[in-house]
Amino acid sequence: QIWTSRAMASRAKPAGGGEDGADAKDKTTFRMRRLSVTDKGGDGEGGSDQSPASTPQRRARRVSMSPEMGVLKPRALLPFPPEVVGTYSCHGVEPGMRQGETNAKINQDRGCVVFPFGPEMPGCQQALFCVFDGHGACGDKVSHFAMSKMHQRLEEMAGITADDPSAAMKEVFVAVDEELRKDATIDAELSGTTAVVCLCRYYAKTPNTVTLWTANAGDSRAIIGKKDGDKIEASDLTEDQKPDTPAEMRRIKKKGGFVSPPEEEWGGPARGWLDAGP
Repeated sequence: QIWTSRAMASRAKPAGGGEDGADAKDKTTFRMRRLSVTDKGGDGEGGSDQSPASTPQRRARRVSMSPEMGVLKPRALLPFPPEVVGTYSCHGVEPGMRQGETNAKINQDRGCVVFPFGPEMPGCQQALFCVFDGHGACGDKVSHFAMSKMHQRLEEMAGITADDPSAAMKEVFVAVDEELRKDATIDAELSGTTAVVCLCRYYAKTPNTVTLWTANAGDSRAIIGKKDGDKIEASDLTEDQKPDTPAEMRRIKKKGGFVSPPEEEWGGPARGWLDAGP
C-alpha cells in the first residue's frame, strides 16, 4: 500500500550559484565507502545530472545523497544551503564476540535531495526529498537501488507536472518495486526498504507558499514543523505503514502472510513474514 498526502509550508530559498557541480567521491573513510556501495554512472553523492530525455527540456540538476553524521560535503555541491536543508544519517552497531564489544553495521539508510526537479514549468520550481531505510541482509543495496531509481523514474512520468501529481507518485513506487524484483544482482527476497518521498512545488504567483505532496511505504515518516508563538510543534505528513495495524494485518493475512507481535523483551517491532513457520 502507498499513502499520499498534501500540505502547505513556508518557502525555503535555493542556494545561489550555478547548477553544474563536480562529483565529490571522497572514499578515504570506511563510512564513505559504505555509503557508496553501488555507485554506478552518475548516482554519486553530489554533483550535476541531466533530466531524462523524455522530459520537455533537458537541464542540469543537483542530486545530493545524504552523508553520515560527521561527513562534511562541499557547499558548492549542495542543492540548498546546509542551514536551510540538512541531511544526515547514522549507522547502527551490533554486539561483538566479547563482552562489551560492538561492531559497526553497514549503513542501510539512504536519502537524497534533487533540485531543480522535473521538466521546466513556467512560473514554477520543484524539489524532491527522499528517505529510505533498508532492512535485511541486502537492505543497503535495496535502499540504494530505490534511491537511485525513484527520482529518475518519477521525473520521466508525465503526471509529475499535473496540478495533482499524487497518482504519478503512487505509480512510481510500484514501478520501482517491480524493477527491483527483476534485478538479478540484488537478492531482495528477504530484504527491503521503507520509502518516504516529498515533492515540493513553489509557484511565483504565491511567493510565500510551497505546496508539498508526500508518499510513503513502511514506517519512515515525514513531519512538518508549525510555529505556535515561540514554539515549533511537529505534525505528521505521512501515516506509518506497520504490519500490526488492523488494515495492514488483514491485507497481509489475506495474501497468506503472518504477522508476529512486537518483541517485549528488547522492544523490537511487529514484523510481517511469508508464513508462520519457525
